[in-house]
Amino acid sequence: MRWKRNTKWIGVVLLLSLSAAALFGCSSARGSKETVPVKPEREQVQKVERLNETADDMYQKVLKGDVDGGRTALEQIGEQVIRIRFEGITSVEGMNALAETVTQAKRVFNAVKFNPEEGQLTAAKLRLATDALSHTNQPMWLQYYKVLQDDVTGLERAAKDQNKAALQKASEQLGHHLGIVHPSLLISRNAADVEKMDSLATFVKNQSVISAEPFKNVLNAVGPMLQVLDKLFMKQETTAYLPYNGQQNPILWTLAIGSVIMLALGFAGWRLSKKDHGLVTIHRGDEA
Repeated sequence: MRWKRNTKWIGVVLLLSLSAAALFGCSSARGSKETVPVKPEREQVQKVERLNETADDMYQKVLKGDVDGGRTALEQIGEQVIRIRFEGITSVEGMNALAETVTQAKRVFNAVKFNPEEGQLTAAKLRLATDALSHTNQPMWLQYYKVLQDDVTGLERAAKDQNKAALQKASEQLGHHLGIVHPSLLISRNAADVEKMDSLATFVKNQSVISAEPFKNVLNAVGPMLQVLDKLFMKQETTAYLPYNGQQNPILWTLAIGSVIMLALGFAGWRLSKKDHGLVTIHRGDEA
């Protein structure tokens, strides 16, 4: 019986050991496949800084009404962008967002009839986008958090009041402000998170226009919108601008830790079975 008992404990220990090893092996293999971030070269950084300076020059000239000066600066931006390698600076989505912003700006400034308001808007979008490239830790677009938060709060208030006109206005404001920082978001953040915010904003806009009773659906969307907004602006972190790591697997770690605990308990039980041949001595009260 003692031999069978010991054999049983040894089997349990081996089984738990193999399970723990397999779990930690999977975790290590998963981690080894993660790509190491590429650090941009000094030349790349310098080119991005010059691009940002040119975009700031364009923005200042447009604000002062110097359209020709802004157009000239925009042409310089177009020439600078194609000479920059963005590896290690932003993602493919970020590169495309920057290129699209430059293209949109050229359409506005090369139009037959220039629209000053639209010109200032595109200049601001381009200025924020280039700043996001050159200031990864604290870009200027982070200042829009309160603006976007107020827009979502306005949506919630209008939905609670069941005021469809106010709901449509709040939805338009959200779309307008989100559009200004949209290229910067794609440059600085995970594209999947940006798409979530886009989908929610589109859903709310469609509800405010198409649906006869949009209020309940909009209220249901407010919570997720605020959550995604906080994630994009890193408001859920203790330190504001630490990069968010979305690759952790809590279930895997829970199983691994649980296996280690069971392994320790199994080993302790096996040692207990070896002590005094697995027998426990019981003393009577009068023998103590």
